[in-house]
Amino acid sequence: MSTGSEPTHASAHVTGGSARFTTVDGAEQTLDAPDADGVRRLIVDRVRADAAAAGAAIELRTSGDRGEHRLIIGPSGEIDVEVDDRTVTRAELRQQAWWTTDPEPVHEAEADEDDAPAAEAEPEVDGAEPELVAEVPAFFPPSSNPVPESAERPPVFDSGDDDDLDEDDAAPAEWAPARVTEIPAAAPATGTDPVDVAPADEPEPAAEPEPADEPEPAAEPHSTATATPEAPAPTDGAPAPETAFEASASNGSRPSFIEPPEVHPATVSGWRSFFVRIGIPIKPSKAELARAEREKAVSRQWAGCRAIAVANGKGGVGKTMTTAVLSAVFARHGGGNVLAWDNNDTRGTLGWRTEQGDYDTTIRDLLPEASRLLEATASVSDIARFVHHQSVDRYDVLRSNPELLAADQRITTADFDLLAQVAARYYRMVIFDSGNDESADRWLRMIDSAHQLVVPTLAAPESAESAALLLDALRKRDEHSRRLADGAVVVVGQSERAGIGAAQRIAAGFEGHVRAVEIIPFDDALKAGRIRYDALQSRTKDAWMRAAAAVANGL
Repeated sequence: MSTGSEPTHASAHVTGGSARFTTVDGAEQTLDAPDADGVRRLIVDRVRADAAAAGAAIELRTSGDRGEHRLIIGPSGEIDVEVDDRTVTRAELRQQAWWTTDPEPVHEAEADEDDAPAAEAEPEVDGAEPELVAEVPAFFPPSSNPVPESAERPPVFDSGDDDDLDEDDAAPAEWAPARVTEIPAAAPATGTDPVDVAPADEPEPAAEPEPADEPEPAAEPHSTATATPEAPAPTDGAPAPETAFEASASNGSRPSFIEPPEVHPATVSGWRSFFVRIGIPIKPSKAELARAEREKAVSRQWAGCRAIAVANGKGGVGKTMTTAVLSAVFARHGGGNVLAWDNNDTRGTLGWRTEQGDYDTTIRDLLPEASRLLEATASVSDIARFVHHQSVDRYDVLRSNPELLAADQRITTADFDLLAQVAARYYRMVIFDSGNDESADRWLRMIDSAHQLVVPTLAAPESAESAALLLDALRKRDEHSRRLADGAVVVVGQSERAGIGAAQRIAAGFEGHVRAVEIIPFDDALKAGRIRYDALQSRTKDAWMRAAAAVANGL
């Protein structure tokens, strides 16, 4: 409402328990209180004193946490709200009620007169209910059935269908006092109700229906101990929920609208997939579900780079083949960022069995540039000059130079550690194809930095014995090496078409001594030449997928 003449104005910007207050003279002051209620009382009391001294109304303009409002404070201390023609939301009404109701002086006799009719109006409601009633500010539309001022209006819930208040419409009959439970959760928990009808100088609410000497009626199980505003949800003493949603919320946590994450989807294959394509639902078989679980395992993304060492002291047992195929499986299912590292002093052949990239570079070219690649200004694409990308299988190869003697391409422990830092920065997984010299510095550092050990062997006694001796030596070396040996995955390759019996006997000999053993069937695509995953037979792919999943489960 507006006064007859334009009032002088003061302003206050409220932030929590602090306010920047500007007096009618333009002087700025900082007001601090333990909470928002306290700073509100300081502001209102200050403007009341100025209005009483001036003998004229003062307009208080507020901003900050409680919104922007224009309050008219008269010389006698009354507070009105200056409203305009725009629509006022319910949230604004609550904030205006917070400013206007609590500081207003209410005589104790008037509060006592209000208590008795309120208790008589709703005898069936528990004692905590009247505590939740807040006085309606003057700008609320009047009810069509006026209630005598000596009696409080019974509290009702908002229907929730309209968030706005249209001042031009006729006043509906269902307008009633706002509930404390509708106050935002940020209301201060100081025991002072922001919209309570009790006077500011009384510590307890005046609308308590029980006798004043009975603050906690223990005989009533549905009543609350106190009517504090900090709880945004209805207390035990609140009325029964009016909607199905409120009823479900009162019984516990509501059901989530977000569906729980599904397991890795299994694909129906073979002739059964025909029915899926024409719209007939077919459940995946046990084999298809198991394949889906293995694909899920190899597609995982770990926090930090993971290193896998492929090792056997004997040459020609399938280390290079194992490195290339495992790299392809992890890269194709995990989104790339896999490096196959030819960690070999003695004519490593990983570069011969994989694609060559745009640059004819090897590990000897990378080593002088390693420090630059670790700088903050280095780009992720800078590594491409030193590795060879596999276009279909999606992994990169760090080659050694098979044309040089071992003496010309040995690297020290410090060199290996520097290269390992580069690999860990640019890749999520590194798979080492190792040489046959188990005493070389680079071989030992590979073991020290590995998270998982893979030991390939052919289905031949000599290859299997070499693998077993390696595992025995690692168990005696140190604790880290012992864990690698105990958790190793042994890959038994079938070297001839008719050698499945020999492969099974070799695999049985390793069972119980390592974590997993997998047999790889004979496949012409693996005998010689470039290794491409798509060239493998289906049963070979399945076998390598089992081996890769066993490796992933150890990471």
